[in-house]
Amino acid sequence: MAKLTQEELLAQFEDMTLLELSGFVKAFEEKFEVEAAAPVAAVAVGGAAGGA
Repeated sequence: MAKLTQEELLAQFEDMTLLELSGFVKAFEEKFEVEAAAPVAAVAVGGAAGGA
């Protein structure tokens, strides 16, 4: 089996629907026993930066 480049993999993902991509992520997590973490946005709390 030939190894795909990162660009080739991304080209394959471009053609997938969100439902297909979601299924792929779930299968990937199960196969490799990992969990994809959602990115967490940093939220600035007013006054936490310590103004002058």
